[in-house]
Amino acid sequence: MVNHDFSELTVFAAVVEQGGLTPVAANMGLPKSTLSRRISQLESRVGQRLLLRHSNRLTPTEAGNLFYKYCKQLIDLAEQSQQALDELREEASGRLVLHVHNAFERGWLPTVLDAFLQRYSDILLDVQVSSRAPVFEQESAGDLWLWLGEVEASGLRSEVIGTWQAGLYTSPGYALEHGSPTHPSDLKHRSWVDVLEAGRQPVVLLHDQEGEYVFQPPASRMKVDSLVLQADAVVRGKGVGVMPSWYAQRYEQAHPGSFEACLKDWQPASLPVTLLCNYGHPAKKVSALQSWLLDAVPDAWREPA
Repeated sequence: MVNHDFSELTVFAAVVEQGGLTPVAANMGLPKSTLSRRISQLESRVGQRLLLRHSNRLTPTEAGNLFYKYCKQLIDLAEQSQQALDELREEASGRLVLHVHNAFERGWLPTVLDAFLQRYSDILLDVQVSSRAPVFEQESAGDLWLWLGEVEASGLRSEVIGTWQAGLYTSPGYALEHGSPTHPSDLKHRSWVDVLEAGRQPVVLLHDQEGEYVFQPPASRMKVDSLVLQADAVVRGKGVGVMPSWYAQRYEQAHPGSFEACLKDWQPASLPVTLLCNYGHPAKKVSALQSWLLDAVPDAWREPA
């Protein structure tokens, strides 16, 4: 069994690829005499002539071409094994920037991140709350994005990790004063709360038997891009609006009597929960948070829309 010297294999592969000793010597910072000696030692080790000199070039023999294929596999395998060992040794540490949609400011996410920081004590987590969807220009400004709602092509790798079902909600006080709508056509006689910018476009409501109803909300005099503030407006009796049901239910658990569901048989569009990251092999700190968030997704989000 031949025990190969990887320094000889590396020189041989480089000479085949670059066509001579001169460019290899320049790239490796080694004298040509050293490279030539390593080639000779390799040929002696395998018992065959691997390279032929033609003018100022070195070309592989038939045996050299055959050996190069296996030589390249050995070099690649060695590099892959070293990379795997480096990744195993790498600590999940350093600053980690997480952009999140403002819908995640309360409830589920803070406790999930607290537990993550307890597990990874060497990570400094920078959470940046935003209402603006990630775009290509932001790639260098963060490591992960947790988003609610549709995301345009952003230059980031995206994975839908759950779905927030939506519903129509008002406050018990508003329903008592104005009556609960019994059909989507009644919404034109109710004040509308522009939750998550729903008032910018028609609201499509689906019914199992009656099909689709398209409601165009009236223009809102105030635009708010925070789900928290918009939810509070519904609670204060400002009207009817579309709310993520999971969010409304947990708000109601914490503050009973805050919300009243309307038109339960009419379903607004659901909202995907998306995790986005840069393309390429992620740092260990990034993959650690990705896995943590995926494992923490509530079962209610995984239910089919």
